[in-house]
Amino acid sequence: MKRLPLIGVLLALGALLTPMLAQNKTVASRVGFVDADALVQAHPDYKKVQEVQSQARKKLKPLDEKVRAGQATAKERQDYEALAKTYQATLKKWQDRQNQVLKPILEDVDKAIAKVAKAQGFSVVMSRQVAAQSGLVVYADEDTDLTQAVIQELKR
Repeated sequence: MKRLPLIGVLLALGALLTPMLAQNKTVASRVGFVDADALVQAHPDYKKVQEVQSQARKKLKPLDEKVRAGQATAKERQDYEALAKTYQATLKKWQDRQNQVLKPILEDVDKAIAKVAKAQGFSVVMSRQVAAQSGLVVYADEDTDLTQAVIQELKR
């Protein structure tokens, strides 16, 4: 008679613990890496970003040189703060233009990374530069580098 309640308790305990054991099941995850800069530069529309950067350099260089070198005229020295504000406003304008051109490129790169990662069974993809600089990743096998596969996907 004592065995019957003990068996019942063990069965009930087993039924309660079974879902917990299923939750602790380890699932193998593959982590991949990409060179984010190389992917952006490989995008077919990256030439547009380079054009905006080139235009910005041409417009900002003379203003930047005046502000940094202190070779401005007496009036410009007197208005140094206004000149610096003008420089910052112009710089922001060019950065905004660059960001507008860069946004669809980054969206395409993200989609290509996701597609390649899923196809090759990777559940996480990190930027190689960020992983290295942060110290999160000390070593990664070259087989985890998805950069070339993503570049090929971008070319399609």
